[in-house]
Amino acid sequence: MTERNNSFWLHLHPAVLPANVSGLFPTFCLGGLSAFLFSTLVVTGVLLMLFYVPSPWEAARGAIITMEDAVPYGWLVRSVHHWAGQGMVITVFLHTVRVVWTKAYRPPREGNWVIGVALFSITVLLDFTGYLLMADATGRLAAGVAYGLAGEVPVVGQGLRMVFLGGSPDAPLAPLRLYVWHCLGLPVALTGLMVWHFWRVRRDGGVVRGL
Repeated sequence: MTERNNSFWLHLHPAVLPANVSGLFPTFCLGGLSAFLFSTLVVTGVLLMLFYVPSPWEAARGAIITMEDAVPYGWLVRSVHHWAGQGMVITVFLHTVRVVWTKAYRPPREGNWVIGVALFSITVLLDFTGYLLMADATGRLAAGVAYGLAGEVPVVGQGLRMVFLGGSPDAPLAPLRLYVWHCLGLPVALTGLMVWHFWRVRRDGGVVRGL
């Protein structure tokens, strides 16, 4: 068991890196930049959680207005959180494009490609749920659109509506459900997959050059 643990940590953080993967240009540091932006989101998100009221919608919107107008530097923290989220979507997307361009999804890296697609999907979900949690008129309208789209998913559509929105975008628990997913469920899943992804990069032989 100890040997397996040592192997995991050595792949995740090896003592020596090959020269061909130690520079900036093979990957443009898009994976590392995405991880940095996620860390920024975690720090700013925890600060925002101290003042956010997740239910009902009116209370959530009021909390955001209070953060921007009354909490010292609240507007700055919220702005950093917002733009870090947008930046992470862009860097993860560009990272995915680079992987496709260099054909790094082929064996032996096909497993890590699946993990990467899951990471991109969760990143988009995090950004979207954060957009809904702004609780303004546009966010609530988007929640209604998401509710309608979820209903079109065969078999599990109604379950998705219940899990993410409490059965209705106007339900009292809707913002609370979104809040739990945005602040706990999705970040925990993203963190676990990110660690696994970085480990698989090392285990599968490092990055693929090509750009």
